Amino acid sequence: MYRVVFVVFTVLLLSSCVGLAVGTYGKKEWARADFRLAKERNQFAFEKKDEPYTEEGIIEYWGQPDSVGAFKECKVLIYKDGASWAGGGAFVGVVPVPLLVPTGTYKNRFYLQNNSAIGLVQEHGEVDRAVGYTCGGNECITSSGEKVNEPEINAQEAVDQWCAKSP
Repeated sequence: MYRVVFVVFTVLLLSSCVGLAVGTYGKKEWARADFRLAKERNQFAFEKKDEPYTEEGIIEYWGQPDSVGAFKECKVLIYKDGASWAGGGAFVGVVPVPLLVPTGTYKNRFYLQNNSAIGLVQEHGEVDRAVGYTCGGNECITSSGEKVNEPEINAQEAVDQWCAKSP
């Protein structure tokens, strides 16, 4: 009996999460006008940079983009960043049960005007909606199906503003 209690207690400490919930998972976008690149593809840094990146500077850090596009008045450098996933899942006790399928590719998209980066949109996967009760990261929350983890800035609105024609 002591072994069972010890194992359960140890598992609880290792996962640091406990609860009973179900949720959906999908692609989200994060728009950033201020970012720092690391010298490795799809990695970011914390160093201070006062000047905006140029197209050549981005390529120097991350290599050639996977594709190049255009949106309104912007040139767009697109870097693939792994498989994207969508679906749902459950969290039962300390065990996450994912039910996900691959749906494409996450991308990092740099928007440039006059050879100067004015913004970045990063795609990533995150919980979209959840129902249930979970504890983790020093907080316990009850979710009732509302959207969770919404970004502060709508990526499409940011891109529309960045790439609008200048007066």
